[in-house]
Amino acid sequence: MRYVLISLSFFSIAFAVLVMSIVFYPFLEIGFNSLTNQYPNSKAYILSVMTNDTGDPLGFYIVGIDFTTSNSIIVDIPKELNVKGTSLGVLYTNNGINSVRNALSNIIGIHFTDYFIFTPSKAEEFEKKIRSGIPGLRDQTHEIEYSTISENKKALQIERLLEELKNHDVFRALSFYPTFSKNFKSTIEIPKFLRIVKFFEGEPRVLVISYPVVNSDGTLKTDKTELKNLSVELENCTPIQKRTSIKITFVNNSYLPNRVFSYGIWNKWSKKGYDFRIIPVVCSYNSFYKNMVLEISGVSWKINEIKKALKSAYPNKNFIFLALNNKKSLELYYKLEQQAAANRYYNIGNTDFIVLVGQ
Repeated sequence: MRYVLISLSFFSIAFAVLVMSIVFYPFLEIGFNSLTNQYPNSKAYILSVMTNDTGDPLGFYIVGIDFTTSNSIIVDIPKELNVKGTSLGVLYTNNGINSVRNALSNIIGIHFTDYFIFTPSKAEEFEKKIRSGIPGLRDQTHEIEYSTISENKKALQIERLLEELKNHDVFRALSFYPTFSKNFKSTIEIPKFLRIVKFFEGEPRVLVISYPVVNSDGTLKTDKTELKNLSVELENCTPIQKRTSIKITFVNNSYLPNRVFSYGIWNKWSKKGYDFRIIPVVCSYNSFYKNMVLEISGVSWKINEIKKALKSAYPNKNFIFLALNNKKSLELYYKLEQQAAANRYYNIGNTDFIVLVGQ
């Protein structure tokens, strides 16, 4: 008889909970809608800093979210970016995140609504927490078809985390917040966290682009000619993709005579819509990699565009892409610049890509 009474009590409690959930669910829904009614300007610009375990910065990123258009963008900013005589990395180490936030706000002209700081290991821990609630995905290796060819895996880790939020509703997101607040040092409190999760329920596209930089004697500075485009991209949270804004310098890295090389480049590229110039002087600096591309601009969609264009123009050539972030690449760039200047071709660095074309 005792067990019967216990069973009846259990079912009575369960039934009462069910009735209460049916009666009060609309009020709970209203409550969550109120909580998620954050970011009154319909946009969020979140400064993100990835550090190592000792707190040294590995990279800086702007996460832009437009809640009205369902657009989201991540701007990958190099820690070596020079701001008033010092790099962002040094600025962060010496003065903290607020100094970086103020510096970038002054350059780009945006107001950061929030920030978060994390390490790769903490991000992975949080991702595992998110994935643990998705049946069939818990033990699978994560794969995602990125909408960018950015080589920066750190930026793509942020993209992956945001993509994972698509699989969960607002109610379940509450269970993730304690892990988020533990693993991320952040100004994002529960209402804003829920608002962001609700945004990603709509499955927006998340695009990664690079901050516009120009290399000036080994120092990375903001490319002011591209800064207006970045402002538009952040305003719309989507990248600008115009062929005419891509500048290419073709350099003769073959044994073809100047005139033959120039004619071949003009024949292949004059009708493609790019802004290009030709350096026909022979400069076989690299005997192994005849076909190379020096990335003066690190804008992701431009890199993606030029890769497709080169594949179309030279289907039998494999181009090696080199970013100007190491000594070897910089040495090659300076040699090219000197060789070109000696032949009265100046300012070859005023371009997005220097393409060495071999036979």
